[in-house]
Amino acid sequence: MLSVPSSLRNLAALLFACLIISISAPAFAQSKIVALVNGDPITSYELDQRSKLLKLTTRDGSRTKALDELVEEKLKLGEAKRRGISPSPQEVDSAFATIATRTKMSASQLGQALSKSGVSPGALKSRLRAELAWSRVVRARFRSTVNVQDADVIAAVRAKGEQKKFVKEFTLKQVIFIVPKGSNDATANAVKKSAERFRPTIAGCDSVLSQASGLRDVVVKNIGRRDSTQLPEELVAKLETLKISQGTEPGRIAEGFEILVLCNVREVASDIAAVDETRSEMMDQEGQLLARRYIRDLRQDAVIEYR
Repeated sequence: MLSVPSSLRNLAALLFACLIISISAPAFAQSKIVALVNGDPITSYELDQRSKLLKLTTRDGSRTKALDELVEEKLKLGEAKRRGISPSPQEVDSAFATIATRTKMSASQLGQALSKSGVSPGALKSRLRAELAWSRVVRARFRSTVNVQDADVIAAVRAKGEQKKFVKEFTLKQVIFIVPKGSNDATANAVKKSAERFRPTIAGCDSVLSQASGLRDVVVKNIGRRDSTQLPEELVAKLETLKISQGTEPGRIAEGFEILVLCNVREVASDIAAVDETRSEMMDQEGQLLARRYIRDLRQDAVIEYR
């Protein structure tokens, strides 16, 4: 699981504020090419969809702004492809689900809300795909360049004068239902169903090991304590909905399907969280400056044809 890039963190709040106004989607005229970016086409359908998405999220749905954003994304995706970087569909879906969680919806509900506003869920996923790819490109390109000194971070934390921060600390156990390598979809689905049947029978963290001991290809691991800064945001959101001794819905991992059992949750003071947050903010600011220069250079070298 992964977090949504910082450039899209405000998108959920904007969607939450704007999706209450629904518009009916008009019939689209036949799509045509409106621009070429290094030979990669942008269609009138893409432009129309991005314009509507921008109107939802920024209130500025001008076609000029939409086209400029699409051109930039083509450049970002082209550079990512050149570097062998390509977010998987699962990663894009996870980022979409994170946006949905922040708007207090399920992924399906967010998709339906977008559709009612005339925006295909694919339009938002395309934007997410580009940002996920670009964030990796920037990290790979400037990993050794972006450097924030510890002393500067501590000074910035003190300058904020904020009160001690509190984060949630979760104590977890992991139940893994193993899918043998090379298994077909039918076998994987059968394992998933076994995990789904097991989940409501969990009697607690102390007994989950004995409960699983009689099951074939099931492993129980003690994860221990993890605070909310150490876990993906979408996972934290799921854990916060659980009661003690309950487990998450089975999720796909490399080994098979996992259920995370919530053993305990508490709030703890975390200066580390404040330091990490400030460091991330400072690195993000420096990285954004370098990223803007990067995309400017890509634009200068690109062949962009408007039609």
